[in-house]
Amino acid sequence: MTDNHDLNTPAKGTLDWNVPLNENFERLDAAVEIRDVRANRSNYVPKDGAKFLATDTGRVYLGDGSAWNEIGTIAASGGSAGGVNAALVAGNVVAIASELAAPEIVDPDGTDTPVQDAMDVLGNNGGGVVRLPPYTVSEAGSIRPYRDTAILGFGPDVSKIAITPSNVDGIRFDRSETVSRVRLDEFALNGPGRSADSGVAVHHVTGDTQDLVVGRLIFWGWNNSVYRVDEGVGPFQCRHELLTVYECDAGNEDGLFEFRSWYGPANWFGTIAAYPTADYSGANTTVFFSRGGTQMVDHLTMGGSAGVAVDQTWDSHLHFGNIHWEPTDLRSTPPAIVRLLGHGPALVDSVKHVTGTTDYVYELGYDAYNGQAPARKRLGQYYDAGSTTAVSSNVVNVAHPPNASAPSYYWGTTDDVDVTHGSAGSGGLRVLGDAGTAMG
Repeated sequence: MTDNHDLNTPAKGTLDWNVPLNENFERLDAAVEIRDVRANRSNYVPKDGAKFLATDTGRVYLGDGSAWNEIGTIAASGGSAGGVNAALVAGNVVAIASELAAPEIVDPDGTDTPVQDAMDVLGNNGGGVVRLPPYTVSEAGSIRPYRDTAILGFGPDVSKIAITPSNVDGIRFDRSETVSRVRLDEFALNGPGRSADSGVAVHHVTGDTQDLVVGRLIFWGWNNSVYRVDEGVGPFQCRHELLTVYECDAGNEDGLFEFRSWYGPANWFGTIAAYPTADYSGANTTVFFSRGGTQMVDHLTMGGSAGVAVDQTWDSHLHFGNIHWEPTDLRSTPPAIVRLLGHGPALVDSVKHVTGTTDYVYELGYDAYNGQAPARKRLGQYYDAGSTTAVSSNVVNVAHPPNASAPSYYWGTTDDVDVTHGSAGSGGLRVLGDAGTAMG
């Protein structure tokens, strides 16, 4: 027998030669390294001193008689594309950093914050990509991106990050420096569930996030806003392609999407599809609230307990393409689908109304936040698309005298407009369907 393992050799003529050989077999279980994929560890008995090498991740484990304990990693095992893919399929999070010679693998079984641990690897090594496995990864805290980083999954119905504690944000931009060139794509970001207090799914807290690119994300299980910009924070040049919201409840907040800050230019959203619930708050959810900055949304579609689709105040600059309103669980009748208050410019191309009852489609109102009359609004065509729809009053409600020096326009007829403010007409709303007739 080899001297390397100090195994027994039966003496010549020994009758009980089986005793030392059996002892050798016991010692071989610990002396010879087991090699297999990480997911198969449970197939082997973790005898005291036994060694296990995960061939897909490079992780090294040592048995203690009852469990396999990770003691290190062989970095080269993840260095190829095949190694990365094998590590992901095995359920690991992989950090691919620009200043590391090989990917670093984070085993979710060994940490409560695997995604942030991988993100920290990127932050300490020049940026890069966090790759998510095609499974659900639990995270016990907020994920705080660094500049020049990305989180990529296999698709929002395949790769999921589950933020498990209550009252904890999902992805949180709160670093003192500007965080730029971040990408989030192809995963679901789940909150703690429909009955739990939650933080915000994506929260801009401090600093001015720049060049954020969001591809396809799904949000589920948040009883708060899913996207919030705090006051005094100005994300700019941020693009969001397709954001889908299921079983979230923002009935206690200003909106499912909230821009509370007064600045932040050139933020674009391709499609927002929102299907909130009201089980947590008992109230309708306002989908998009904006106090300031510039936001353009090509398509806003909604169902569930979505009440007010757009609520604009102060000097926000809004442009919405098509608004598709199809709620199925309203807890009260909203005053309007689109509420445009104050002096900030707003352009709505069209509103399609499929289900649900509303008092009005559009409201032009007074903004108590900064004491401004409605101004610079352009109200597009309204289309009633179904027999189950109802507008209990009219299409447009002029609830406050519009500013005639900065007029607003409605693409419809005077029969569609109610003037409810009770003051003398200001002429601040021009109805284009009647050749620019001044009303309001």
